This record gives sequence, structure tokens and C-alpha cells, in this order.
Amino acid sequence: MEDITKINSDISDVMKDISDYLEQTRKGLMIDMSSLPEKIVRIQGKVQSAPRNERLELTNFMNQVMQSLTMLSNEIQQRHDSLGRDIDTLEGRVYKE
Repeated sequence: MEDITKINSDISDVMKDISDYLEQTRKGLMIDMSSLPEKIVRIQGKVQSAPRNERLELTNFMNQVMQSLTMLSNEIQQRHDSLGRDIDTLEGRVYKE
């Protein structure tokens, strides 16, 4: 069982990663999030193993992580949709020529 301070630090690190990914996505940069799921699963295990009195606080922090992931997912979807429209527009112009 890990200290709540260490778990909070891990959660903060993931929140920073998500924030960085969100900023990069907004700038139109490709991002590699391959390590993120493993980090989140590892932290969730630590939260579930935490003493009951600390688990509620940690669960609230994990809920914030999930909300941030939803924001990131929505931003990625918007960028994907926008890129798809741009490609369709460009293809339409090419076929007209």
C-alpha cells in the first residue's frame, strides 16, 4: 500500500500529461499517448488499494482525471472531424480540376 502523497503525485503527473496532450492537440500536433492507459490503470489499482478513509479523496481526484480525459477525447474528435472536412474539401477541388 502506497502513501497517499505518492498516489496524489502520480495523479498530478497524469493530469499534467493530459494537459500537455490537450495543448499539443489544440496546436494541431500529433501526439503519442501510448503510455497513458497503463499509467491510469496502475494509479486506479493504487487508489483501490488505499485505506478506506483515503480512497474517497483519491477517487475524487481520479474523477478529475476522467473528466480531463473526456475533454482530451472531445478535442481529438473535433480535430479529426475538422481534418476530415478539410480533406474532403481538398479532394473536391482536385476532382473539379
